[in-house]
Amino acid sequence: MTDHQPRQRGARAFLLRYPRAVFLVVVLLLSATATAIGATVVDAGAGTRASAAADPRCTAPDLAAHWSAGQLFLDARSVRTGASVLAHRADEPTQTGSTMKLLTAAAAVTTLGPDHRFTTTVVAGTAPDAVVLVGGGDPTLSRLPTGQDGVSPGAPHLDDLARQVVASRAGLPPVRVVQVDTDLFDGPAWNPTWPESARTSGSVSNITALMVDGDRDDPTDAYSMRSSAAVSRAATAFAALLGPGVQVETVSVPVPADAEPLGTVRSAPVADLVATLLTHSDDTLAEVLARHVAIAEGTGRSFAAIQAGTTKALRDTGIPTADLRLVDGSGLSGEDRVPASAMTALMRVVATHGHGLAPVDAGLAVAGRTGTLGEHGRFSGVAREARGHVRGKTGTLDDMFGLTGVTDEVDGDRIAFTVFAEGTADPAARQEIDALAAALWQCGGRATTH
Repeated sequence: MTDHQPRQRGARAFLLRYPRAVFLVVVLLLSATATAIGATVVDAGAGTRASAAADPRCTAPDLAAHWSAGQLFLDARSVRTGASVLAHRADEPTQTGSTMKLLTAAAAVTTLGPDHRFTTTVVAGTAPDAVVLVGGGDPTLSRLPTGQDGVSPGAPHLDDLARQVVASRAGLPPVRVVQVDTDLFDGPAWNPTWPESARTSGSVSNITALMVDGDRDDPTDAYSMRSSAAVSRAATAFAALLGPGVQVETVSVPVPADAEPLGTVRSAPVADLVATLLTHSDDTLAEVLARHVAIAEGTGRSFAAIQAGTTKALRDTGIPTADLRLVDGSGLSGEDRVPASAMTALMRVVATHGHGLAPVDAGLAVAGRTGTLGEHGRFSGVAREARGHVRGKTGTLDDMFGLTGVTDEVDGDRIAFTVFAEGTADPAARQEIDALAAALWQCGGRATTH
């Protein structure tokens, strides 16, 4: 989706111009009428409210109280202590958009490990002139020439695999048939809760164990069109590298577990894949990682296995999972449901690098600078000062916008937060979210001092 430029709001401009004249009045009104105006300033101790009120930079309570971009779901708390700073409908499960990718990334790092790589293999077929391309669930495998990167840096290449196969088969009859083994993942390949527009807009591919370049028409364009025949595209590209006239069979054939490989290539480490996933919000990569987590956790090989697989993977992190409904791994489904409080709990763990989640922290986009937080005019206008001081993961669906993130330290503390604006298609919601995130950064430890 394409956003409009940031929209200035008169009330907000007035607050920034005359902060000392209005903040004391605002805080007094909030204490009496928070429920009526639609946002709750959580009781984190009398000292918290007094400190925030005394700090003219801490406009977060007022911005939350006067929220206008759809329905607000908000949870913000101290990274250092976990004390709640602001909350509104924080424990109600709601749509996540691509903030869901934080759960998938954390599950992948904890279950698979940051150094794990996915392997694509070729083995001999049953006929002497046949080989089998075995899909290892690596969507970054590329048909571009070795040395040329596509969307995914450090991806393995089909031409490398083909050279190994040719060398391994020296003295044997030429390859005439390429077969495939795609049984690592079960179907369906397309989640029925996804809109078809997600394919035509280039957001996501069919989820198969064998594909090249995320099944993009253009391997160098992240939002290039995807096909409905990912396996055929990969097998055909590989066959062309083995010589002229090589035929392709796309019905999956079983391969013995002890089959001797003729060639092998491996993906970048999971830590690097997670960085790409989060910074650039790659839906296909998210779905494949979620599938690998489910397989590793023994819950299955299909979309239906993601709920149990991801929650099982996160069991030791302390993140509440009882209210999670995970229909997919990318958040593209409008049927996913996660409370803002659960996302914030995860962000606290990520921000402190708990449970080995430093790679997730490293992959977060930086406000106004990188990834999805560097697009669509993010963190401009009243939020401009927070550029470089907020990191997080965005989320967008047709009727919601969200951000889960963490601020840089101010006055001795950082704030972990989740903001969802639900029930709105107005891209200006991004600017309200950015303004609230910027205010939370400015509050820092003054909002959480007891």
